[in-house]
Amino acid sequence: MEVKIVLGYTFGDEGKGVTVQWLCKKAIEEGKRPIVVRFSGGPQAAHTINHNGLEHICSSFGSGVLLGVPTMLYDNTYIDPISLVKEYDSLVSKGIEPKIMMSAFNRIITPHDILAGGENTKVLTDGTCGKGLYPTFKRYQSRSRVQHTSMFLGYENGPETILDEALEFHKPEASYYEGNFLEACDRLKSIIKVKDSRWTKDYDVLIFEGSQGLLLDMDCGFYPNVTPSRVGLNGIESQFLKNAEVYLVTRTYTTRHGNGYKPKYRLNIDLSGKHETNVNNEYQGEFKVGALETILMNRATERHRIDNYVSQFDCRLNLVVTHMDVVVNGGIFEYEHKFGENVIIGAIKPQKVLEAITSHLDISFDNVYYNDSIESNIKQML
Repeated sequence: MEVKIVLGYTFGDEGKGVTVQWLCKKAIEEGKRPIVVRFSGGPQAAHTINHNGLEHICSSFGSGVLLGVPTMLYDNTYIDPISLVKEYDSLVSKGIEPKIMMSAFNRIITPHDILAGGENTKVLTDGTCGKGLYPTFKRYQSRSRVQHTSMFLGYENGPETILDEALEFHKPEASYYEGNFLEACDRLKSIIKVKDSRWTKDYDVLIFEGSQGLLLDMDCGFYPNVTPSRVGLNGIESQFLKNAEVYLVTRTYTTRHGNGYKPKYRLNIDLSGKHETNVNNEYQGEFKVGALETILMNRATERHRIDNYVSQFDCRLNLVVTHMDVVVNGGIFEYEHKFGENVIIGAIKPQKVLEAITSHLDISFDNVYYNDSIESNIKQML
């Protein structure tokens, strides 16, 4: 069984979705049976994919969904029944029959968790997408009575129990979304299946799709502006790491959406036509764009000890650089390679950009790839 792992290099928004879809395409072309495994985060994901004229923003579903590849929501992922059912209906309306399953231990987001997040000063200060992940995380830390997913879906009053528990824990005002939540939970029973530990036997390729980026990890990120998930290799069980192919994904420039770190060298890049899902909003504020910071990328791999994982588990490490067309068409590539020192080069060819990036990274890669369109047309560096 092959294992592919796709991770965001820094703060998310790198192009993990197109990378996952590309890996799914390759597996299908080789006659293999792939499945996309979501192992961190939840419905705050916004991975945009395009296929045969269809576009979809993946939140709860994996980025192979337009190709008919099933999704596994693995342990500790966050599930918002209302959001998941809404996305399911959106896919069906596009002619897609999505297949999705979940493992035994997931975290269920209720309307009370979302409401509590909007009222919590710490959550608003540290940064939030407004999806209720941190309040849900805190509730499950307090030993939720509904720890097992089968209890939530299998018991007659499972959804009501978890709703009452969330209300008791957060003590917000009762939300009018309660009815929507119960209705969504009822529909969820026919949409999603709970799988036991033998679920891997039906697939040849497991493609782990990360959420956010390494510097937002709850253990290794830039605290306190982190997410309540382990989003790196630290979030994947060791049984899946042996001989895994790891793909670190970055854009050709630095982005940050949310509180905390701000790119040092701000750029005014025209992203029109790029189907950008990151827009200014009340929770994350401005979508900030700056020159690519290879120093930042090195801090991410150092904090996560990526080289140790590669050595211990014999992983192969790959780099994927997306949005190559932005700098090639613009004719300029700007990056920082020393503290306080940025370099501007004429970005005429992708090869020149890739060589500039890899020459300033502290780790080496087995393969380097790039993407220059909204489609998953990823190419290998010569």
